[in-house]
Amino acid sequence: MSEATYVKAVDLEQARELLNEPGSRAMGGGTDLLTQLDRGIGPAERIVDLRALGHDRLEESDGRLHIGAAVRVAELTRFEPVVTRYAVLAEAAGSVASPQLREMGTVGGNLCQQVRCWYFRHPDLTCWLRGGDTCYAQIGDHRKHGLEPGDCISVAPSDLAAALLALDATVTTDGRGPFPLADLYRKATPDDRSTLALAPGEFVTEVAVPRAPDASAYARVGERAAWSFALTGVAAARFGDDVRLAAIGVANLPRLLDPADPLAGLPGLEMTGWKRTLLANLAKDAIERVSPA
Repeated sequence: MSEATYVKAVDLEQARELLNEPGSRAMGGGTDLLTQLDRGIGPAERIVDLRALGHDRLEESDGRLHIGAAVRVAELTRFEPVVTRYAVLAEAAGSVASPQLREMGTVGGNLCQQVRCWYFRHPDLTCWLRGGDTCYAQIGDHRKHGLEPGDCISVAPSDLAAALLALDATVTTDGRGPFPLADLYRKATPDDRSTLALAPGEFVTEVAVPRAPDASAYARVGERAAWSFALTGVAAARFGDDVRLAAIGVANLPRLLDPADPLAGLPGLEMTGWKRTLLANLAKDAIERVSPA
């Protein structure tokens, strides 16, 4: 593992100052960051622990659900308002990693985690997303990758992102907000390989859901029932007659889908055509589960 200095930030001002220094990385629960450091991914001169900043609010008030970035993923599966009124979020949270990691991982960290592409995570490769010239998945094994072409064909891995996107959630950072969750993500470019639309030193502080849906559900398939990242996950939330549908595991970013045509804009690649069938079936399942009886 790369050597790094560990600092536990005591307030926002210190956190911002430290994270604006070259080589600094923000840490929530550390469940993704530590595996990145172990593989030499990204700068690692200084780890800035954000858990003492007080962003652990989890409450429903004035009809809105407020989730601090430091809230543990497991807490979402135990919080009564989430379980009873935001089923899609409880289901998505309960599918994240393992019980032990859910107790460590934070909501902010889950939303901002890096892709799980085996080429990106390989310690001896520098793929396009890590600043290299080649997306090795496109010339190698990409059976579990995306359904749309691009410079990088890795897929968004956050189950919580799918659920919160379907719930029309907003995000607040230390310097901005609230803004739509979808705007937390961006397509990586040759000049900026990040898929997060955050400025240097900026970090998520809270996520809010503006209203509870009339019904919601999360349909997901992984290689195993437990401790497995989603091959594809589809979240559905119904508000009156309108259904919001969102997916992960099919494109670089969490993606809103058209309930009438979930496969639109997702043609599939040489080895990923099978995912179109999976996506269609999961979308059908999620929509049926939220439809009025």
